[in-house]
Amino acid sequence: MVCTPWLPLETAPALELATAALIYPQLVTPRKGRSSLSGEQIQTKASQMCTPWIWPLAYVIVSCHPHKRIGSLETGTHQWDLATWEGLLPRYEHASFVPSCMPHSIWVFGGADQSGNRNCLQVLNPETRTWTTPEVTCPAPSPRTFHTSSAAIGNQLYVFGGGERGTQPVQDVKLHVFDATTLTWSQPETLGNPPSPRHGHVMVAAGTQLFIHGGLAGDTFFDDLHCIDISDMKWQKLNPTGAAPAGCAAHSAVAVGKHIYIFGGMTPTGALDVMYQYHTEKQHWTLLKFDTLLPPGRLDHSMCIIPWPVTSASENEDSNSVTLNCEAERGDSADKEVTKGGDSQKSHTDTLLCFVFGGMNTEGEIYDDCIVTVVD
Repeated sequence: MVCTPWLPLETAPALELATAALIYPQLVTPRKGRSSLSGEQIQTKASQMCTPWIWPLAYVIVSCHPHKRIGSLETGTHQWDLATWEGLLPRYEHASFVPSCMPHSIWVFGGADQSGNRNCLQVLNPETRTWTTPEVTCPAPSPRTFHTSSAAIGNQLYVFGGGERGTQPVQDVKLHVFDATTLTWSQPETLGNPPSPRHGHVMVAAGTQLFIHGGLAGDTFFDDLHCIDISDMKWQKLNPTGAAPAGCAAHSAVAVGKHIYIFGGMTPTGALDVMYQYHTEKQHWTLLKFDTLLPPGRLDHSMCIIPWPVTSASENEDSNSVTLNCEAERGDSADKEVTKGGDSQKSHTDTLLCFVFGGMNTEGEIYDDCIVTVVD
């Protein structure tokens, strides 16, 4: 399967961070890297986070000491803006999500700073530029790193596994559920056998199902795929067909309809530059092929899905021509605007881009670049 080429997203001075989380009220997760955006440049140190973002801004939560910053990327102009919003506790390898009940807020859980792991929750209000720490009832998961922005369904964040120290995961195999409406944690009873303890895995929600792939414990890299449906809370170890990914950790994942996409990560031999697609109904893996050079292999990057304005080809032009319209104003992704002129006809709509920010390789080089590819 040959896919739309990976493209660098040219931006103005990117942000300078030390670990972050990327968010688009539908965005996802990163570490450190090279950038081509505009505005004040973001330089990361390892472990940012992508999450759903609030149109037309994508938010990068800069969380590693000594930074406590939020970088916002204006998707129309490709301009970065870096602001210091007080109240964020420094952290990296954290989770972020946007609950349905508060779609204009960004919630952050867990992670670590130089003194140790965290298990607290904090909430960002982008409109007031303030962080708050809500009073949460019921026992929270033990402090851990848990790097994701794709493990939420509705108002609930789901937590499984995570890092304890170094390459060792927490030994807890309970499923922890945080409800943003009640500010409570719960540990529901589950059926079946849960995945073994791990960290660096991807955990991604598709419909009512949560999928877990990969991760590591000590020097063991996992290549297994597990699923739990929140409607019956039953764990299943899946046996998919196709070209399955090798054992890896610190990769990223997003869900689009019946498909899950994973990109990057690390193996014992280095960082990965490949992307796989998993069909949740057919239980089939596909290694995606691109007709351009692949981006540098990376781990601990952030990744999310964003709607992007495009102009399709006119009737008398190449039917395969599609142009990203970076300056178009926002429109409903379901709407389609058609412009006619003489014999030509152009339509403006939104396409879905897989947006990757930052990361690092296994030699210690940290990236601050933004790259995109079109997904179905």
